[in-house]
Amino acid sequence: MIRNVTVRHNNFLPIFSDAIVLYEAAVDCGNEVLQNALAKASILSVNYAIEAAANSFLESIEVTEKLKKKFDKFSTLDKFDFVLQWHTDNQLMLGDRHVQNVDNLISNRNAMVHPKVTPKIVQVNTSNNPGEQIKHSVIKPEPKKGRSQKPKLLGDDPELYTNRDAKEALIVMTSFLNVFVEQWWGIGHEAAEQFLFQTWDGSINARSVMFREHQIQTLIRNNEFLKIRFMGIYGMEETVGH
Repeated sequence: MIRNVTVRHNNFLPIFSDAIVLYEAAVDCGNEVLQNALAKASILSVNYAIEAAANSFLESIEVTEKLKKKFDKFSTLDKFDFVLQWHTDNQLMLGDRHVQNVDNLISNRNAMVHPKVTPKIVQVNTSNNPGEQIKHSVIKPEPKKGRSQKPKLLGDDPELYTNRDAKEALIVMTSFLNVFVEQWWGIGHEAAEQFLFQTWDGSINARSVMFREHQIQTLIRNNEFLKIRFMGIYGMEETVGH
């Protein structure tokens, strides 16, 4: 039977699963330089996935195309906030740890993709032993007493990022989307996945979401630490695949 169907393309799941695959590669990598590159790529992909989720949820708002173009100028968190305020009486609480962690993640992303030359005075220890090369090492300053030393999500130097940083970035994203979907918006994962998955209108008895098998397998393989609740990832064998 040949028929016409409508497919709604969405890149959130491919970007999300790619970020996890890059993290897995960083975990398995024994080369420190390559591990750093993979970790940074994973963290950047997490940021792309967060932006894709924000844009996907904006599709829940029925407005003119002219107004939709204005949405593109919003920051990532402003997009989530707009969706929340449109559908509920809630708004993003800037002091919430989930929001702060995502904001920190985005700030790190901006520092990586929009680098600036910034002078910084540091103490350097120089060793010049006979018969050896001259070595320079930066001395880390002692924490100042009496001042709160609030830990950052990621360090200031992307060159030091490891698979642990990539894992933390993934956890931040899934934790944020979990509370956004379940608590703040309150729509549940089955409704949310209509915006986050690629979907089609040709399904008869199964869910309308579409995916590639390896993408779901990647999520399930790492769900022990991801703890995904904002969309369904189990029982997909009953779903039409793509």
